[in-house]
Amino acid sequence: MHILFILKDFKPDGGLERVQQRLARQFLEDGQRVSYFVMNGDTPDDEGTATLNGGGNGIVGLLKSIVLLRRIIRRERVTHLIAAKEQANLCTWFATLGSPCKVIYSRHAALDCSEQKISPATLRLLYALYLCGNGQVVTVSNGLRQSLADLVPWGRQRIRYCPNAVVTDQLLSAAQTPSISGLPAEYWLGVGRLVEPKGFHLLLDAYALALRSAALPDLVIIGDGPQLAELTSQAGRLGIESRVHFTGFMSNPYPLIRKARLLILSSFHEGLPTVLIEALALGTPVLACDCQTGPRELLDNGRLGQLVKVNDVSALAEGMLRSLTSQGQAAPSGQVAADAVRQYTSQYAAQAYYRVWNQ
Repeated sequence: MHILFILKDFKPDGGLERVQQRLARQFLEDGQRVSYFVMNGDTPDDEGTATLNGGGNGIVGLLKSIVLLRRIIRRERVTHLIAAKEQANLCTWFATLGSPCKVIYSRHAALDCSEQKISPATLRLLYALYLCGNGQVVTVSNGLRQSLADLVPWGRQRIRYCPNAVVTDQLLSAAQTPSISGLPAEYWLGVGRLVEPKGFHLLLDAYALALRSAALPDLVIIGDGPQLAELTSQAGRLGIESRVHFTGFMSNPYPLIRKARLLILSSFHEGLPTVLIEALALGTPVLACDCQTGPRELLDNGRLGQLVKVNDVSALAEGMLRSLTSQGQAAPSGQVAADAVRQYTSQYAAQAYYRVWNQ
C-alpha cells in the first residue's frame, strides 16, 4: 500500500497539518509506504516520508499540479490517496480520473467557515463532483458529516466520519517536557492561529469583562497569524496588556496545555477543534463556545466541559467566572477522559481510514 497525502500548502502551525502528520506516522508504523504531494512546494518535516512538489499557487499552479500528480500516481505506484482542503480535493479529482486508486476527499472545516470564502452553492457543486467519481468523502466530526449530507443528500451513503489522529505517545511524552520560562505560575490558555474565525478578539473582550467581577489568572495565548498586531493593540485599549501573554507559535504547546488551569476555545467556526481533544487527553478543564460542529460533540453536550453561546462576550465572561468555582475547575476523571479521547488516538483513526478504503 502506497498512501499519498495531497495538500494545497503546509503550515507548521496548522491544526490540519498536525493531524495529517500524526495519521501519516501511524500508517508508517503499520508498515505502509507514505508520501506527501504539496501543491505549493512546502515541505513537511516527516522522517520516513517523501515529499513530491506540485505546480505552485493559483489557477496555473492547479493545472500544473493536476498533470504532475497524475504522472506521480503512475510512476510511484500510488494505491491510496487522502486529499485535504478544497484545492487539493479538486486537484485529486481531476488527477485520478480513470485511475484505480482508492481516493478519500476530506473536509476538516465547518461548511460556513468564512476563512475559506466558499459559498454553500459552490461547496454543493464541488462535493457533487467528488461523489461522481469512485472516491469517498470523509469528515472529521459526526456533526460535519450530517451538515455535508444535508448539502448533498443523494451522496449520503458515501460520506463517512473518520476521527482525527490527535492523541499519540509522542504528544503525551512532549507534554512532560519543561515549559517555557517567564509565564505566570497560574494561567488560562487560548491556542490557535490568530485569525478572525478563532474569535480571539472575543476572548480578550470577555476576559476584560470578567476581570471587573473577580480576580482571574493571567491569560496566555499561543499562536501566530495576521491578527497578532490587532489583538495586541486591543489588549492595550482594554487595559489588560499586563495580564495577557502572547507567546507566538510553539512547536510544542503541550506542557502549557497540561499546566493550564483552563483552556478556552472562543471560535466562531470549527470542523473538529483538535486543541479540545489535546486538553482532555492532558487532564485540563475546558470552556468552549458552542459553534456549529465540533465542541458539543467532543464535550458530550457539556458533560466533559463547559459550553457557552457562540459569539457572545457576556456568555463567555460568565463561563470564565463559573470556572472559578470548584465545580467549574474540575476536569473529567482520568477514566472518563480516556474513554472520551480513545477514538482520537492515531491507531483508531488509521483503522477508520482503512475501513473506508475497504468498503
